[in-house]
Amino acid sequence: MTHCIAMISLTNSSRTLSDESKRKLQNFWRDYTYLVINEMSMISKSFLALLSQMISTAKATDEFAGQAASFGGINAILCGDFHQFPPVVTPPYEALYFPANTQKNSVDALLGRTIYEEFETVMVLKEQIRCTDPEWHDFLQHLHYGRVQEHHVHMLRTLVLGDSHMPPTDFKSEPWQDASLVTPHHKVRIRWNELALRKHCQRTHHQVFICHAEDTIKGRALSRREKNALQNRSSVTKKKARQELPGMIELALGMKVMVTTNVEMDLDITNGVRGTIQDIILHPDEEYSKEKEEVVLKHVPLYLLVKLDHTRATPLKGLEEGVIPVEPATKSMQIRVVEEDGSQPCRTVNC
Repeated sequence: MTHCIAMISLTNSSRTLSDESKRKLQNFWRDYTYLVINEMSMISKSFLALLSQMISTAKATDEFAGQAASFGGINAILCGDFHQFPPVVTPPYEALYFPANTQKNSVDALLGRTIYEEFETVMVLKEQIRCTDPEWHDFLQHLHYGRVQEHHVHMLRTLVLGDSHMPPTDFKSEPWQDASLVTPHHKVRIRWNELALRKHCQRTHHQVFICHAEDTIKGRALSRREKNALQNRSSVTKKKARQELPGMIELALGMKVMVTTNVEMDLDITNGVRGTIQDIILHPDEEYSKEKEEVVLKHVPLYLLVKLDHTRATPLKGLEEGVIPVEPATKSMQIRVVEEDGSQPCRTVNC
């Protein structure tokens, strides 16, 4: 976010802005007089100097007289904890709290340290609000000062699944019954969600609705060659593949879901917000047996009703507070199809 608000490129180290970019930067900062930087431990001395310079450039107008000061004279507030994440892709001595070293530090780092030393007012927050578990809070307090005790280590070991020195974990009892899995592995996450959904349906006796994506070209279904071209696109990287819409999803009433994109930040409908499927509105032409445990839908549902755990959205007419409609997402992509005559026409697929 700091890169975006200061128009700092991730790939280009040049600080020269075109006239158009400078106007955009000045327009963005015209009415702002405060800058709050969270997770300050991740800010390096060099980046702090660059950030200050770019904002000063934005404030260098005839209407604002403080452009010669750090951050163009606006009010800057640093928040965070230096015991957390260090600066990214920089040496350890680039951290703000490291004193200036003329032999190791660059000119930018020296300037960044000077700017950091301009912060003279410090507020220490002592009330703990986020952590409500007293045992875990006690551990974090000792960890913060490097004073972890033996009973803290024993407590941590009880959280290690499969530890032979600890009793086996009962996943049918609380709190493990509704535990969430945090994993960097895409396939593990998919498999975990599949098993969790079926476990949920066995407990609630709800049906599993299996919905396949409707891929079309100009309103018609794809041919075999077009399906192969879509499947074998060589230009798709693993990262892009994870960002694409899935070819199949499974749904059920009462199923836990999560927002994975920032839909409406002002209403707290953002990445990471969780909710529960309250209703599934099927296509009017959909016919299925209500006796089957799993149903393969012939049509994509019209929409879902999802009750979010937290949102500032105004209740919609006829719906409970926190319930929003979610329509099927669509996306277009280009494919090249190898025809029998050797030609490779480009076609747009709507997924």
